[in-house]
Amino acid sequence: MLKARNQNLAFFFTCGLSLEKWSASGLLDREVALYNLLASKFSKIYFFTYGNKSELDFHKCLAPNIEIISKNSRLPDFIYSFLIPLYHHHILKSCSFFKSNQANGAWSAYLSKLICNHKGKFILRTGFTWSLFLKHENWPLYFLATILEAWLYPICDLALVSSPPDKAYLQRRYHLTSLKIKVLPNYVDTDLFKPQPDILKLKRTIVYVGRLYPQKNLFNLIRALQNTHLKLDIIGQGILKNKLEKFAQSLNVPVQFLGIIPHQNLPTILNRYKIYVLPSLYEGLPKTLLEAMACGLTCLGTKISGIQEVIQHNVNGYLVNPNVRSIHQGVQHLIQDEKLQVRLGYAARQTIEKKFDLKNIAKAEIAIYKSLSK
Repeated sequence: MLKARNQNLAFFFTCGLSLEKWSASGLLDREVALYNLLASKFSKIYFFTYGNKSELDFHKCLAPNIEIISKNSRLPDFIYSFLIPLYHHHILKSCSFFKSNQANGAWSAYLSKLICNHKGKFILRTGFTWSLFLKHENWPLYFLATILEAWLYPICDLALVSSPPDKAYLQRRYHLTSLKIKVLPNYVDTDLFKPQPDILKLKRTIVYVGRLYPQKNLFNLIRALQNTHLKLDIIGQGILKNKLEKFAQSLNVPVQFLGIIPHQNLPTILNRYKIYVLPSLYEGLPKTLLEAMACGLTCLGTKISGIQEVIQHNVNGYLVNPNVRSIHQGVQHLIQDEKLQVRLGYAARQTIEKKFDLKNIAKAEIAIYKSLSK
């Protein structure tokens, strides 16, 4: 345990994000679950968000000693992010740890340490490595992200990343020692996400959960299902919804767009399916994959960094290339072999319990705070 019920943690949201936005996207319960467990080890945890006073309505979802510090300013989010240490100096000076949610906005955590308590520890946590994503999505922002990372990583007290490939990339690019950066995987609440054998499974229907963005390679997934007589249910939202809908209709592939499903309802929905597919072109450590595996689904993913760290081919899931032919062959192979589905689904659940369980990740993070307190 921490020394530590007399220590406070300041947690800084990604620039522009809020509890309200997490709630609207169905992610609130998932995102706060870790902090509700960590709260018992701190006197206070402060959430610095970019929402308005309505953020306070979410207190009911949080441990009693988690306090929401909302924006309550008309300043643009980016400018406000630099002024957080000045606006909230009286709170931040009492904090021993300053933790970011992502690289975008992590400067608020560092500046708070610098201005309010230089003896505190700046923890640069990132669920995915920003520059790696932007390299695929936005070249101008990619260069800005590399400048930001080149500044923040050397000066942080500890960097937390979700996967070994991210650690290797950051160590190589920014010349970090192994003591400076640790892998702390994304987590799953395995008490919530678990097999529910009494739920009747849908036949010849597969499911995808996630954003509807180019990264997810959904056009190739739909192409791969042409003439298979399989149905695809898509859970999530994003900029490609209308295009994907029209594309599926043009190929006569039955696709149902289910929109956003609240996180607490997702386990019951996932348990209606046998096969989950994640055809991404690039990933961090995808939480939706971990949740599907925790429910005992047979999971098919692409051979890319982030997915390969979770799925071992033909051991606890199935790996394919991100092209149409490979996805098609993989789905067909799984749908025709029910014994294989059962074996992979069971092994998937075991993997999540062993490596990605929420309680174990929380214990590992507590150990990190304890080591930084010495």
